[in-house]
Amino acid sequence: MKFLLPILLLIVACSPDEAPAQAADFPAKRCINLANALNAPNEGEWGYRIEQSHIEAVAQAGFDSIRIPIAWSEHTAKTAPYTIKPAFFARVDEVVNQALVNGLIIVLDVHNFEELDNDPVRQTPRMRAIWQQIAWHYAAAPDAVVFELLNEPMGKMVGKRWENLMRELIVDIRKTNPKRWIIVGGDHWNSLDGMLKLDAPFDPRLVLTYHEYDPYPFSHQGATWIENPPPNGTAWGTKKERLKVKSETAKAARVRARTGMPVWLGEFGSHRSAPLASRIKWTKAMREAMETNDIGWCVFDFGAEFAFWSTAKKQWNQPLLDALMGNPMELRR
Repeated sequence: MKFLLPILLLIVACSPDEAPAQAADFPAKRCINLANALNAPNEGEWGYRIEQSHIEAVAQAGFDSIRIPIAWSEHTAKTAPYTIKPAFFARVDEVVNQALVNGLIIVLDVHNFEELDNDPVRQTPRMRAIWQQIAWHYAAAPDAVVFELLNEPMGKMVGKRWENLMRELIVDIRKTNPKRWIIVGGDHWNSLDGMLKLDAPFDPRLVLTYHEYDPYPFSHQGATWIENPPPNGTAWGTKKERLKVKSETAKAARVRARTGMPVWLGEFGSHRSAPLASRIKWTKAMREAMETNDIGWCVFDFGAEFAFWSTAKKQWNQPLLDALMGNPMELRR
């Protein structure tokens, strides 16, 4: 069934009748990823399920948006017409509605589509079919439902191959969602360098994104899904490291100035194995750099390996949350 919502849930970035001559301001400023749930082969297999209480906690903490990594390909037929399972759509709808009821923008992406990265020629028709179905399904949804085309293009899905597919997907989506916010990133894992060289068409509702986990030995120490991860105990906070955060963020801001389209940091975070004092310093430095350059962000993540929230204790890592949100009392009034 096509997705429909009562008008009272409408959250808009600008009037549907507007046709801005330049890109509007992307309204997702403080966002958190709810990862390892719907991007697992089946929700719960990676130790986390999205609960309504989690979404409520996010809203109460002062976030304005959530990003939901989704492995659509795990629930899509492998042969034409590449139908997405209705039961999976229903589960995504449930999460979408919970976000909207709590006043949150929700970003839906295509995540963990490794077949596309490894075999783009064979998988491109399937990818286009996935987005055609998502676009039709949510065509009547509020502006607060945002599409992100592909998380971290890599492997063979790079360069002009990715840019050509990106353009095809935008055209497909615009047929049913002419003014939907769409997020696109560059190749090589949504790297900053990938965004810097991305040739994206101007669109007043297109957002350019990148991910930032530098320095990797700090942010990914102890990560369980990586073979031979960086060892635990790496600290962060030297003058050189702090200056690099500022300079890299300034590079991203220049992309906005050059293209006229918003820039958004779609992922950044540090693994829970990293020293807490360094996690706090790095998170605060990242947040302050984003604020200085007026770049919205989406931290990684809520309750998985980079957790800001303890699913066992059902509470935030408060010092880390405060570093992320700035003045917490002011934000929560």
